[in-house]
Amino acid sequence: MAHGQRRPDPNLVLEQARARLQAMSRSLEKYVCVENVDRGYYQRVEREAPCGQTPSGRHALESTDRVRLEVTVSEGHELHSWPGATRFDTRDVDELIRNGPVSTGAFGGYLAGVFDHPGVSFEYSGEHAEGGKTLFDYRYHVPLEASSFQVKVGAGWRPAAYEGEFRIDPRSLELERLTVRTNELPAGAAFCGATTTLDYQPVHIGDSSVLLPRQSQLEIALESGRETRNVTTFSACREYQAESEIVFAESADAASTATRTTSRGRVALPIGLPVTLSLAGPIDTATAAAGDPVTAEVVKPVRRPGSTDILIPAGALVYGRIRRVEHYLLPTPYFRIALAFNRVDVQGVLSPFFAHKDADPEVARELGANRAMRDTGIWFWGVGTFLFPSKKDHTVIPTGFESTWFTLDTGGR
Repeated sequence: MAHGQRRPDPNLVLEQARARLQAMSRSLEKYVCVENVDRGYYQRVEREAPCGQTPSGRHALESTDRVRLEVTVSEGHELHSWPGATRFDTRDVDELIRNGPVSTGAFGGYLAGVFDHPGVSFEYSGEHAEGGKTLFDYRYHVPLEASSFQVKVGAGWRPAAYEGEFRIDPRSLELERLTVRTNELPAGAAFCGATTTLDYQPVHIGDSSVLLPRQSQLEIALESGRETRNVTTFSACREYQAESEIVFAESADAASTATRTTSRGRVALPIGLPVTLSLAGPIDTATAAAGDPVTAEVVKPVRRPGSTDILIPAGALVYGRIRRVEHYLLPTPYFRIALAFNRVDVQGVLSPFFAHKDADPEVARELGANRAMRDTGIWFWGVGTFLFPSKKDHTVIPTGFESTWFTLDTGGR
């Protein structure tokens, strides 16, 4: 504290800060943000250490990928959707992001779980100077019976206790940092432990100021000795609009243009028709993410087998989303991009469109890449996979890039 200033009471600071944070966590239901997640996958360079043992050695970055979602809060739970979609649903986030480590809580779940539950215990642990101001440090513990922290075990979710520390500015009562650590995981968990560090800042949305993480970093230690690190940031925050929708069934992850779909005049496609597509815009791995909308143009007319009937004319647009943006560094550097389309626009009428494209087998063999796409244990065929060998830190699939896909059955005959 500055000379001559009276030192605030740590217990009073905590009480006042908790009241502010409780109100803040409840107000998040009014807002929507874009959640950007950059994920890194690390392999141990030296020996591996199983769970429960102290690891030794270094980790090398093996691969990275990026995912983008929209997030809001409803009744204390975080809800997600693909960017630009017009509706949220209540499915677990791992049903949207079906590969790699995923988590919730950074947007508002941890604020509510730590500061808005009577079963959480707190302890003042001292103060320290940082950035020209004095911060108060606290420890907390969330027991199993008070925890909303869920860990995936097999096909279900089980609660887990957690604990950590946080820092409060005693003058402004602002939360500066929150750390969340798992201490005892349920039997059968697929990882040894997880630590999330959230650095907070006030964000102005309209006429209001909302507390959101400037950055959230999640580190997961796996049983194999490998590690993953997720860095999450939030952008494009806005007030939740009345025309947005929350649905409680499985919703299609179609682009927002799918709202124009009508049943009259829809195209039914048989299986196995070749369709040549040309990208309507570039895909730059420096910024692109799984979840981003993607559009392509049909290059040549698609005809019914054994007939001159045109099912899809040249110039028709197909819509979908990027499914993977992955950068592999070890053992051979390359990028893997996966796309999935689900709608085709034929003269203003949107119809289902599902197609598949295999990665080049020779390129895959040279890179030692697995061409198969596996999502939640199920072979997922409605994607196109592209492999690009490169020693650069990013690559660009240009506008006009052509590829040939083969339709999957949408009920045509």
